[in-house]
Amino acid sequence: MKIFTLAAMGALTVASLTAHAQFTLDGQATAAEIGTGVGKYQLAGSYTGNHLDADRGLKALYVGYTATTLNILVAGSAEAATSGSYRALVVYLNTPLRSGAPAGVQLGGADNQSPLKHRPTLDMQTDYGFRVSVGPGATDVYFSNASYVTGTGAPTAGTDTYAGSGNKNGTVVTSSATVLPGTRFAYLNTASLTANTGNAGLEIEIPLAALGTPLLTAGSRLDLFAAYTDGDGIFYSDVIPQITGRTTTLGADPNFTTIPGTQSVAFSLGAGVLASRSAVASSLNFQVYPNPASATSTIAYTVPAGRQPVALAVYNALGQRVRALAEAEQAGNQQFALGSLPAGAYLVKLQIGDQLTSRKVVVQ
Repeated sequence: MKIFTLAAMGALTVASLTAHAQFTLDGQATAAEIGTGVGKYQLAGSYTGNHLDADRGLKALYVGYTATTLNILVAGSAEAATSGSYRALVVYLNTPLRSGAPAGVQLGGADNQSPLKHRPTLDMQTDYGFRVSVGPGATDVYFSNASYVTGTGAPTAGTDTYAGSGNKNGTVVTSSATVLPGTRFAYLNTASLTANTGNAGLEIEIPLAALGTPLLTAGSRLDLFAAYTDGDGIFYSDVIPQITGRTTTLGADPNFTTIPGTQSVAFSLGAGVLASRSAVASSLNFQVYPNPASATSTIAYTVPAGRQPVALAVYNALGQRVRALAEAEQAGNQQFALGSLPAGAYLVKLQIGDQLTSRKVVVQ
């Protein structure tokens, strides 16, 4: 089952939000930068599975925004375990109401020397791709991005361009490419995932002006997919959303539409994850009923496999947490009353261990 589009919640544009809220672009999401609202990163997904490149690969994916930028942080350790080899952190992005590469269609690429030469088939529409390629030297850090957007004035679909070189210390590089001009990159290296005790990795800052119209709004839906590849574009098992039980590489140019569920993260700006995989809500028996909701509506779910950390909260259309219902270790079947809320649209977010899902609730 595919995830459904969430109607835009609220008409407040990002451009009208607090202008001074911003991130420090340095290749990491610090504790002070993680939270809710403008100028804060929210977790879009984690990877806790098998690492085929010993103690290297993905850790997490974060999304944030300011009055003028969209910010993405791919936390991970991309320096290869094998001396002399290159590895890459990659993220693909879909934005609202643009004509990108449709879901289920293999992405275009360039020749064998292209930074984004790999051509996966994704389970989401794809507008843009971003990559950092990391080698053994202190300055072996190379940024690139690709546009798959079509239409008047757009680059040729599949155009991928070299954005510039950096270093492993989080130095900011402003893209020299024609794709999303003014986009800034930073990569902070860690020798291994064990050493990556923070959220270091690839940080991307995209000017909203470069994205153009329609403007992103609070509640706008984004779709994202992140991966860890080798220098030849071979996809390891490290992808977000995580594929449960995957212990082998996904190979070159993989087709993610063949994987059950939806292999992409749906994310609402300011509210957070809508659903990581459509199977998650079902496997957790996550329900809100009745819906449209009232004070007597019930939130129900099941914590599988013994006691696990649980976070259950309600967010309004601006991404503000209006009610925390649970934040503790739990086990088995659970039920909570939604409680009284003003009329409007809300998101009930549930995290059990590393599984994330959510339900839209309308209070009349």
